[in-house]
This record gives sequence, C-alpha cells and structure tokens, in this order.
Amino acid sequence: MSKKRVVYNGFKFTRDDQTGYYLSTTLINGKRKRLHRYVWETHHGTIPKGYSIHHIDEDKNNNDISNLELMKSGRHSRLHHVELITDEQKERRRKNLVNSARPAASKWHRSKEGRIWHKKHYQETIAKIPEQEYICQYCGKVFMSKPNGKNVFCSNNCKSANRRASGVDDVERVCQICRSKFTTNKYSKASTCSKECRGKLNWSNRRKLRA
Repeated sequence: MSKKRVVYNGFKFTRDDQTGYYLSTTLINGKRKRLHRYVWETHHGTIPKGYSIHHIDEDKNNNDISNLELMKSGRHSRLHHVELITDEQKERRRKNLVNSARPAASKWHRSKEGRIWHKKHYQETIAKIPEQEYICQYCGKVFMSKPNGKNVFCSNNCKSANRRASGVDDVERVCQICRSKFTTNKYSKASTCSKECRGKLNWSNRRKLRA
C-alpha cells in the first residue's frame, strides 16, 4: 500500500492522488519539487533541459534511485500516453515489471557494463553542468559546487557542526559521580556532567586498577 506522506533527505513529500506523484510540502532551492526528480538531482545533479525522469517499473511509489532513469521527454511521453491498454493488461505489465524488470535493471546497474554506461552518462551530461555559487548556512563562507539539491554547507565539517548545534542528536544521561542529569550528543562517550566529575571518575578508576 502506498504512503500518503514520505520523508527524504529531511524534506517531507505528499502524494498527489490525481497524478500519483509525491510533491514537496516546502520549497527546495526556491521550488516545490516532485520526489522522483529530487532523488535523481540529489544523486546526479540538475536534470538537463529536454529530459524527464522515468520510473523503470512504472510504480510512482518506488522512488529509489535504482528505479529512476533519465530519458528524453518525447520518449517519456510516448511511453505513458500512446498505448491505450485495459486495466487487466496494465496490471499484468506492472507485475512483469516488478518481478522481472526491476531485479534485472538493478543487477545491470551493478555490472561492469552498467558502471561503464554510468561513467559515460556522467561525462556526457552531469560533468558538463557548470558550478554555481552558494553560501554555507553554518559558517557563511561562499563556495562553488554543482547544483545537486544539497548545496547547503561548504564542507562535511560544517554539516556535522550544524547538526551538533541543532541538538537533534542530543540525549539525556545521568552523571556517574554526582548522579545529576546532563545533556550530551548521543555519539559522545561522556559519562559525567562536568570536568570536575570527570576528574573524580578518572581518579576512582585508577584506584581500582591499583587495587
């Protein structure tokens, strides 16, 4: 069963019951974007003019990058609008795509031939996309990067620092010395609330080792 709402890369997307596509509930780089297009741009950069993103198994709920294909808009339109088929034929074709096409496509993308194709495709399309100027939302530094839908921070250090500052990974712990509660990052090994308590804990541990 398809979900009405999904979250990808921190953004929320809601399914349009008329089109079946998922649309962002907020602006992404100044625009509301369809999920399948945003997923492609996140991995490969801006979609070239005259191209569309096609769901390989024709399931608009399956927006995994392995199920998305860059395709000329004319060919994409013909795939979806030229044939008038019955619901029974559509269901039979859908099952065939899900059971056969998707596994075969996934295997091909991981093969040597598939990797060569991806490299050539990158050189012919994505590599030609010019870099743009952005401002880091953490340190304010101006940096250049290819548009990929994630041009928010100038480095992984700033991305991590911003996440720590936001407190999204904070947890509450109990100090092993004074038993008071304190807040720290969940990835931190801290077990005491202060430098003073940490010193007492280290002294206690040294005494146990000498005993």
